[in-house]
Amino acid sequence: MSGPRALRRLAAALLPERPLHLLRTLWHRSQAFDPRRLLLHRAHRRLNTGAAADEIVLRPGLCLTIDPRAREPFEWFCFRSPEMVRELDGFLAGGADRRRLLDVGACHGLFALAFTQGRPGAAALAIEPSPVAWEILEANVRSNPGARVTPVQAAVGAASGTVRMRYSWHHLEALPPAANGEEGPETLSIPLRTLDDLCDELAFRPDILKVDVEGYEISVLRGAQRILRQDRPLLFLEIHPQRIRELGGSPDELWAVLEEAGYRALGPAGAPLDAAELAAFDATVRLTCAPAAGPVLEHPR
Repeated sequence: MSGPRALRRLAAALLPERPLHLLRTLWHRSQAFDPRRLLLHRAHRRLNTGAAADEIVLRPGLCLTIDPRAREPFEWFCFRSPEMVRELDGFLAGGADRRRLLDVGACHGLFALAFTQGRPGAAALAIEPSPVAWEILEANVRSNPGARVTPVQAAVGAASGTVRMRYSWHHLEALPPAANGEEGPETLSIPLRTLDDLCDELAFRPDILKVDVEGYEISVLRGAQRILRQDRPLLFLEIHPQRIRELGGSPDELWAVLEEAGYRALGPAGAPLDAAELAAFDATVRLTCAPAAGPVLEHPR
């Protein structure tokens, strides 16, 4: 094993208390040494020749007006990380024939805005719990009226209630059980909803679902069983194995949730995964999950 994945694994062993934030920092720094980044950067500069100071051209024909605080985070999906460039490319290709995106962990709104910009028939529901990220998300949505994005400030999980969270950069991450008494300026108590309840309330029926929730994936999917079983959206799922375990879950439990909903997982290269392969991941990985067949449950009449 070599490269960023090995760096993340080494840092996780050396820095067990707050692996996610520190791993992300080390991983981001490692990207600067990837020779592919230079080529991507040149292409990005050419693409953005003539763009206004508050604009960013993500891909040919895909231009957004953005809050200045979102520029560098968006650039990771343009040239700073070849892995994240592939992630956005795969998402845009996979969602090209979809019309209703449920974006969970939307952060500054990149995926929701890119999905809807220039597509009058497309709409997105962008869910983000972090007040810091939410402020930037809302500003980006206001600046792109042609993108049909509805921002919702909420945390989502397996049931209604409250969840204790802490900041990791602009993100919020759920506190593990051992740290639930932790207090400080970076910890918050956030009201918790389920995706099923939220989408019922807003009459939103997604055909594509993106989930990036820093290890809280199992809880989010458990609260989206009606969506998964009836609406059958294509699922873009970022999994954080270390954080899943820190929160008391396991890859086997995640596999069971997907299997119960009738979904099959595809790895980063597009090949089908089995439960053992999913359990073997030790670093953040992005999966595409597709319904194995038709609806598991009938739509209510």
